[in-house]
Amino acid sequence: MTKERKPYGAKDRGVGTKLADVLFAMKNALRLKLFLVVLAVVVAGPISAQAASQSVRGGFLYTLANFTGPIRSNFSRVVTDRANNEVYVLYQNDIRVFNDSGMEIYRFGDDLDLGQIVDVAVDREGDILLLTYRDARSVIIRCNYRGEPKSTIDFKGLPAEFSDFRPNRLIYRQSSFYLVSPLEMKLVIADSEGNFRNGYDLIPLFDLEEKDRGNVEISGVFVDGDGKVALTVPALFRVYILSPDGAVTWFGKPGGGPGRFNVAAGIVRDSKGNYLVVDRLKGAVLVFDKSFNFLTQFGVRGYRPGELIYPNDVAIDNADKIYVTQMGGRGVSVYALNSP
Repeated sequence: MTKERKPYGAKDRGVGTKLADVLFAMKNALRLKLFLVVLAVVVAGPISAQAASQSVRGGFLYTLANFTGPIRSNFSRVVTDRANNEVYVLYQNDIRVFNDSGMEIYRFGDDLDLGQIVDVAVDREGDILLLTYRDARSVIIRCNYRGEPKSTIDFKGLPAEFSDFRPNRLIYRQSSFYLVSPLEMKLVIADSEGNFRNGYDLIPLFDLEEKDRGNVEISGVFVDGDGKVALTVPALFRVYILSPDGAVTWFGKPGGGPGRFNVAAGIVRDSKGNYLVVDRLKGAVLVFDKSFNFLTQFGVRGYRPGELIYPNDVAIDNADKIYVTQMGGRGVSVYALNSP
């Protein structure tokens, strides 16, 4: 009788061996399923981030101009009157008013005795509020829509630690004045009549030391509808958020990569709550969501239309149009968010 020869090392496959094969196959299937889940998460992360960044885009529209062409200026101050869809630009003690198409419609300041104008705001009634210095004393001059003075608002009730307060930034929100002294690192909130309501010494709030005063300063300032104050501090590569209750949060990292700051400057928030931060050295506007996650940036350093030369201040209107000031006699560039 002839016997069948088995390959070397082969064994009879009993019930135990078959069960082991089944368990081995199930284990491999589980590993494959886990691998696919991890792969989906890894792939979905960049896709989600890309989708978020694509949902916020900035498209160049035009430069603020008059009938002779774009208006040249350097490091001007720009604010928007959201109630009347107008834009105000302060440059060399001159106030220019533009409509929502970017054309100049009025101008005043250089022919009036208003003192040295350092900032401008607009209230809900359309009155123009000028932060000015006269004889080394800061006051707010309330003007009508033609820039003609109506009244003067003095600051009253300042506590001793703010007695030498010298602001050069002014924001008006919900019947309150927000005044900032960037070099002193101090913020004062006053009512519409100039009465002191609250004040903050930002040096201890930002975990700085007294020796830092005068060496660290604020650049951009924005106040949202909830009274949260956003401030950029270029030397620290950070954006600080000061809540009405005094709580402080911050975000920002130094570097030239995406979402990192070289020189942070002006700041605003759009209608979705995103933070838009100007970076002077990058020549761009960086966009972060309300949780401080980087989304995208627009603008690039250069002299062609839509490019920026050392941008500084920024403002936003009701339609999420962005107004960016810059150097190089380039005036104010206007962008639309989410433009096709």
